Amino acid sequence: AYKDYLALYWQMVEQAEPLTEPEDIQRIVKAQKDYDQYSADRDPAHGLFSSYFGSEWAERFLYEFLFEDAMPLAVSPSQK
Repeated sequence: AYKDYLALYWQMVEQAEPLTEPEDIQRIVKAQKDYDQYSADRDPAHGLFSSYFGSEWAERFLYEFLFEDAMPLAVSPSQK
């Protein structure tokens, strides 16, 4: 089953055509940004990273590596 899946995947890759319409490209870029934001806001490993490496490292890792299109949520100074 795995080889069949892989063969089908490569067939799809070979048949794929690049997008040229700006609206299509913008829609896909927005979807990726939305996915990154959603995932960063709900990442279950954030607490683990914070406890092991500190909250500053965890924030940078989350927003600059794992989900680079996401923006950190604002945190009030009293929560820091």
